[in-house]
Amino acid sequence: MRLTVVGRMTAAVAVCLGAIAAAAPAQAQTQVQVVLDAMTPIIPTPTSTLHVTGRVVNTSNSTMTDPHVQLRLSSGPVAGRTGIDAVLAGAGPSTAPVELLALGGDLAPGAQQQFDFSLPMRRLGLSSAGTYALSISALEGTSRTAGDVRTFLPWYPSAERLPNAVGVVWLWPVADAPARTATNVLLDDQTPRALSAGGRLSDLVDVGREFTSTLTWMIDPSLLQSADVVSHGYQVIQDGAVVVGNSSPDAADWLNELRASVTSSNASTFAYADVDATADRRNGLRADVVRAMTVAQPITSALLKSDVPGGVYWSPNGRLDLRTANLLASAGARMVILSTDAMAGDAQQPRQGLADYATSFGDLDAVLADARLSATLAQPQRTASEVLLTRQRFLAETAAIAESPQARARTPLTVVAAPQDVRWAPNPTLLRSLLRATQSAPWMIPTTLAALLNSTPGSSTRLPFQPTDATEVAASHLTRVKSVQRRVGQLTAVQQDPGPTNQAYSEALLRAQSAAWRAQPGTGAALVTAISRELTAQIGLVRPTSSGTITFSGDSGAVPVTLANDSDALVNVGLQLTGVPSSRLESAPITGIAIEPGQKISVQVPVRIVGGDPLTTRVQILTPSGLDYGAAATITLVSTAYARAAGWVVIAAFIAIALFVVVGIGRRILHHRDSP
Repeated sequence: MRLTVVGRMTAAVAVCLGAIAAAAPAQAQTQVQVVLDAMTPIIPTPTSTLHVTGRVVNTSNSTMTDPHVQLRLSSGPVAGRTGIDAVLAGAGPSTAPVELLALGGDLAPGAQQQFDFSLPMRRLGLSSAGTYALSISALEGTSRTAGDVRTFLPWYPSAERLPNAVGVVWLWPVADAPARTATNVLLDDQTPRALSAGGRLSDLVDVGREFTSTLTWMIDPSLLQSADVVSHGYQVIQDGAVVVGNSSPDAADWLNELRASVTSSNASTFAYADVDATADRRNGLRADVVRAMTVAQPITSALLKSDVPGGVYWSPNGRLDLRTANLLASAGARMVILSTDAMAGDAQQPRQGLADYATSFGDLDAVLADARLSATLAQPQRTASEVLLTRQRFLAETAAIAESPQARARTPLTVVAAPQDVRWAPNPTLLRSLLRATQSAPWMIPTTLAALLNSTPGSSTRLPFQPTDATEVAASHLTRVKSVQRRVGQLTAVQQDPGPTNQAYSEALLRAQSAAWRAQPGTGAALVTAISRELTAQIGLVRPTSSGTITFSGDSGAVPVTLANDSDALVNVGLQLTGVPSSRLESAPITGIAIEPGQKISVQVPVRIVGGDPLTTRVQILTPSGLDYGAAATITLVSTAYARAAGWVVIAAFIAIALFVVVGIGRRILHHRDSP
C-alpha cells in the first residue's frame, strides 16, 4: 500500500526529534527490521525526485503500536572514508528528520508494512556537494526508535565531471573451481550450471558484454577449456556415478558470447587454473608455477580466437612474498594483481592503483585493487535491500576517494575496482547499477587497464609478507600431487608419442593446485584421487596377461608371455621375469618390444630354473630405462629335470647296493672254501 504523508516537520519539532533520535541508538532495543526495496535515482540531480520504498517488518514477539517511519539526512557531507565507517557503526554525524510517515494501524508480530518516500531533491536543502548519511527509522509512536537502516546519498548537483574525478578501472575475472580430471570428467555440475542461463558465469558475461568498454576481462584459461569440453558433450559425476551432462548448448552459447566481447585490448589471461603460486613454491613445485604462467596465453588465445595477452598473476589473498614474485618474474610474468593492503600507507586513504614491484628479474607492474572497494563488492547481495545498500556504499566510497586530498593533489588518481576472489558471485542487478554509475557519476571516470599501466606508479613500498598457512593450499595436498606426478612419468615413458598424455595429466595436476582448494579442500582432495585412479587405470591398459603353470622337461627353456596394449598409443616396453626367490631363476631382461594400440604380442623369454620345486615367478613390464611399469603378473614354473635325475640316482643306488650284496656274498663263499 502507498502511505500518506503525516506532515512536514516544523523546524522546532525537527530539532526536538533530532535531539531525541541522536540518543536513540544507544538506548533503543531493536524490535523491527527496516528493509529497503528501491532507491532512485542512482545519481540524483537538482530536478530529480528521491524515491525510497521499503518495508517495516515486525520481528519481535509483541505488537508495534502506532508505527511510523522516518527519513533522516545528515546536515552536511560525511568526512571521507572515516566518516563512512562512523555512519555504518552508528556513530556518524547527527541527522535531522526530513519526512515522517504514519504506517496506519498497529503492526502485529510477523507482520510487515510498506513505506514510500517521494521527495524532490530541491526540498532536501542539501548544503553542498558530497555524500550525505541517510537513515530510515521505524518508530513506535513518533519518538521511540524500534529499528533503522543506514546508507548514503551522494549529491553532486552539477552534471559536469569534477576536476578531481577519480579514474576507475574495473577488473572482471571469469574463473571457476577447476574440478575436471585428466580425461575431462567433471567431479560435479558446478561449472555447467554456472555456464547455463541464469548461472553465475552466464550473468558475468551478459553484464560484461553490456559494458565491455568500461571493464577489463581477466580470464582463467582452464575455465575456457572446461566450457569447451562441456560444449562438445561431457561426462559428470552425479551421486557417485558418471553420467552424460545436458548443458552443452548453454556452454557453446556462453563461449560464443565471450568471444564476441573479448579483444586483445580489453582482456588479459592470468595463470592457468589460478594456481596457488606461494604454496607451490614452498612445496617444491616451482616448475608447475612456470608451466601455469607459460601455457595460459596460448590456450586462451586459441579458444577465444583472439590474441589475448598473458603474463598476469592474480594473487589469491592480495599479498605476495618476494620469493614468489621472483619466481613469477622468472616465468615471464609482467603483472601481478594485488590489494592496496599489500603496500605501505594509510588504509583509510586512497592510493594510485599502480605500483612497481621490484624483483631480481626487474620490476613487475603491481595493479592494486582498492581494498575497501573489494570489501564492498564482497558484501551480502542476497536480497534487493542488500544489493541497494552495497550499491550506495560503493558510490559513497568512490565519492570519498574523489573528495580526498590525494585526488585533489593528483590528476588523475586512478583506483582499481576488483573482487577479492576471482570466483566471485555478484548480483547482476548490482553490477549493472555500479557500471552505469561509473559511466555517469560526475566523480568517476571509467578508465582502462592499459591507461592505468601507462600512468605514473604510486608508492612502491610493500609491506612485509606474513603468510598464514591456513590460507594456502595444504602441504599434504601438494605432497599427493607430487606423488601422482611421478607416476605420470611412468606412463609416458613407454609411449612412442607421450605429448598428448603428458599435456592432459600435467594440466589436470595444475588444476589440482588451484587456489580454489583453499576454500574447498574436500573437492581438491577428490580431484587428486580421481586423477590418480584414472592414471592407475591407464597404466593398467599395458599389461602381461599370462598366468597359470608352465612345465619344462629340462632345467631351461623359453617362457611364452603375452603382453596386451589396450591403450590408444603405440608403446615400447621391456620384460623381466624374476623368481621368488630370485636365486632359483636365471633370466635376462628383454628390451625393445613394440606393441601397437589395441594389439597383443607374444614374447618368448629364455630361462633356467634351479631346483625341482614349483617356482613362483613375477612377470614385470619395464620402461625403456629398465624401471618397473604397472603391476606384475604371476606364473608358476616347474622343471621335471630334477625329478628324472633323482630317479636315476635311486636306480644307481639300488644297483650299487645289489652289487655290494652280491660281492659280499661271493666273498663269504670264497672264504668258506678256503677255510680248512
